[in-house]
Amino acid sequence: MDTFVAPLDAQLTGVIDLVDEAGGPVLRLRGDVDTLVVDAWRASTPRGSRAPVAVDVSGATFLDCRGLRLLVQETEGARRAGRVPELRRPSRGVQRLLEVAGAAPLFATVG
Repeated sequence: MDTFVAPLDAQLTGVIDLVDEAGGPVLRLRGDVDTLVVDAWRASTPRGSRAPVAVDVSGATFLDCRGLRLLVQETEGARRAGRVPELRRPSRGVQRLLEVAGAAPLFATVG
């Protein structure tokens, strides 16, 4: 199992990691996913990583516009391959953000 995790930093209030599951890579977000967390993720993730087929946001307590942009961009490869990426267990706030931004149709919400 390959896992890439953003490096820990005292200023970071969230974590993003990519985990290989049986159905393909899953991007997991936990805590407050903001600009600092997204920047740490981008700096630590190897280029050419496989596109996630799902995003687990069950542990995300906050998602700003950079976090939303990350979800859309990281799952673009799955959409190009004809798959609709799963959005797993979004909180009411995360689901509302996707709806307001018009990004909800880009994902199949599960849970």
